[in-house]
Amino acid sequence: MDYDAHRRAIERELLALHAALGAGPLDVSIPSCPEWTLEDLALHIGEFSGWWTHILCAGTGRPAEPSPAAPSGDVRGQWCADRSAALEVELAATPPDTTVWTWVKEDKSARFVARRCANELAIHRYDAELARGRPQPIEAELARDGIDEIFVMMANRDVTYGGAGETLHLHATDCDAEWLLTIGPDGIDVRHEHAKGDAAVRGAVSDLELLLYRRPPIGPLEQFGDPRPLELFHAAFDF
Repeated sequence: MDYDAHRRAIERELLALHAALGAGPLDVSIPSCPEWTLEDLALHIGEFSGWWTHILCAGTGRPAEPSPAAPSGDVRGQWCADRSAALEVELAATPPDTTVWTWVKEDKSARFVARRCANELAIHRYDAELARGRPQPIEAELARDGIDEIFVMMANRDVTYGGAGETLHLHATDCDAEWLLTIGPDGIDVRHEHAKGDAAVRGAVSDLELLLYRRPPIGPLEQFGDPRPLELFHAAFDF
């Protein structure tokens, strides 16, 4: 996905996210994040959006508007929407090759910011819709990109893997996408290929991403083989 595609995904995910936040009171628990209510999620998304807005402004030299403190209660949803709208404005005004701070050594660009925001917002949009009882899948192209981004994040964090060469094969049934993960003691080798693993999971690419993020899938997933590779992955990737 390119920069504009990520920006379009952000617009789409934020529209659905704010619709879910605005569909009722925010004191509703989120099944996929049981320690959070929708009010907590609105705080997180507002702070997340404000953080990346300031990062983009620092990269371009534009002045950043001060972020007002988050109110409590249901009005926090509108505060979150305002912070998110500011992020969309800054992304639209920032060339994708603009140098900005990121935690990834090989990508210090606004392009990284757009990708990170699109994928995190998709997961949290799903969380919000799940809390309302009407979760929708992540669009296939974005879900495929989101799975690939997981391994970028993991490669740039101090993570304990604990593997000894166990393999996990992920097979998307609704698009041309497969991953073979080999989990070693110090990292995960990722290949886009069809191969037999110690474990395998087949299903829609959205459901594969949700599984990796420890979210309940919408559709059926076929799981085969040894459960240990997926357990090792989840121990290393704690979103």
